[in-house]
Amino acid sequence: MISIFWFILLGLFIGGITGITGASGVLIMVPIFSTFFDIPLPIILGTSLMVDVIVSISVSIAYARAKNLEIKRTLWIIVGALLGAQIGSFFVISVSRIFIMFVIALGIIFFGIQMWRSGSLKHKNSAPIVPEKISFYMRTPVGMILSGLIIGLATGIFGAGGGISIFIFLYSFLNFPIKKAVGTSSFIMLLTALSGVVGYADNGNLDITFGLIIGISAAVGGALSSIIANRIREEFLARTIGAIFIFFALIMFILKVLLPLLELYFGLKI
Repeated sequence: MISIFWFILLGLFIGGITGITGASGVLIMVPIFSTFFDIPLPIILGTSLMVDVIVSISVSIAYARAKNLEIKRTLWIIVGALLGAQIGSFFVISVSRIFIMFVIALGIIFFGIQMWRSGSLKHKNSAPIVPEKISFYMRTPVGMILSGLIIGLATGIFGAGGGISIFIFLYSFLNFPIKKAVGTSSFIMLLTALSGVVGYADNGNLDITFGLIIGISAAVGGALSSIIANRIREEFLARTIGAIFIFFALIMFILKVLLPLLELYFGLKI
């Protein structure tokens, strides 16, 4: 009973983060489950994708009701992402555990800093600047398919729904407003995570019980936080997103990258 209670709280928290940022629950689930539970990493990744699917449904509905969901302009991204997610799910076992954590943490920190800056400065968008020529090609169908393919590969390999990567692409290259970028990335994450879940399920790397308990709780938390996110100022939302991701990324880096490396190379146990 106690364990279920804590899983419900974890789900509510994951949903709250997803509803505000549009990001994958892997940010929270992977460090917690890999630290406190003796569960193989592929199962943790597959289950986190299942949670992403469930919570993304409620979050996408909330943003759609607020008219902050854009599907038509992102169809080619979806095509590439669905393909990439299936391919990536077959390579997870061969990828280093520490490397997975390092890549996730590094990407989250970079993203968090950019979002904090965009909320602190007085101009509309301080996302990474790319040459206009590159940006033009990235907005073509071929460019969006390739971008979606990369996002999908990350989804399958790292067990994340791709919410962060999708958000950055929509915000930086397609110039989506922040709320519409969050809502649309949640919807695309729903599809990519679902595709990834199929791949993990075929390989037996899925815990349905934990996924349902956490996922349903996350759906409730995601619906509530989405309502709040759609009502606050975009500048404040940007700073909130940035602070959340920087905080959790630093914790992830310390627990899952730095400490394991110290133990591996120096024999230190902290």
